[in-house]
Amino acid sequence: MLNITKSYVVDENQQPIAVQIPIAEFERLEKILRILNWKEIEADYDWINSDLGRLGKYEPYEWEPGELGSGKPVKYIEGVGLVILDE
Repeated sequence: MLNITKSYVVDENQQPIAVQIPIAEFERLEKILRILNWKEIEADYDWINSDLGRLGKYEPYEWEPGELGSGKPVKYIEGVGLVILDE
């Protein structure tokens, strides 16, 4: 767990409205967030570039009734992409 030194900023009614942290801790948090974001991007990149030829070896997933919920209809428009239609 991260130990963060923080001070609360309160308004005239003594209600907390913000938090102050030392610059060094802020920079450490920024670095952690960049690393986490990079790992997520790297995982996506690895999946996109992986060999998906083995997917046929797996049984298809059978969705349970109501598991997916209902979505909105979409339409593909060339040059635009998918557009969500009003029902």
